[in-house]
Amino acid sequence: MDAIAAGSGAFLHGFTYNAHPISAAAGRAVLRYLETHTLIRAADSQTQGSPAQKLRHALDGLLDLPSVGDVRGVGLLLGAEFVADKKTKAPFAPEKNFAGRVGACAMQRGLLVYPMQGSVDGISGDHLLIAPPAIITAEQIAWAADQLREAITEAAK
Repeated sequence: MDAIAAGSGAFLHGFTYNAHPISAAAGRAVLRYLETHTLIRAADSQTQGSPAQKLRHALDGLLDLPSVGDVRGVGLLLGAEFVADKKTKAPFAPEKNFAGRVGACAMQRGLLVYPMQGSVDGISGDHLLIAPPAIITAEQIAWAADQLREAITEAAK
């Protein structure tokens, strides 16, 4: 305390990410791990057989459901858009909270997704995001797609 009072009166220190050797070492270790385990390729949906490509294919299978209007995204960050009318792409009424209902049904099955509303005009429009880790397996992808299909079907009742 005396050092602060006798000095500038302020306690100046480095910031967590500002050239801190431990932060730099941790960041370098993460980058090395990503490269060694080819996790960047895992998230590339253009790479044949990658987890990202498998996930996209699995979620595209949901397009046959009446309430799924579109599946889109990039890599392992994909979304499903929900519609009340598949032909016109009309959204569900906001008070129906369709994405929230799908999210709750998915959670009951052990699948965590990100339900959201307001994607059409800030109020209407339901969708959800699914963003698994790059280490997801083909079996886990198949399981997640099955659980999501069941959750969407249940929420539509």
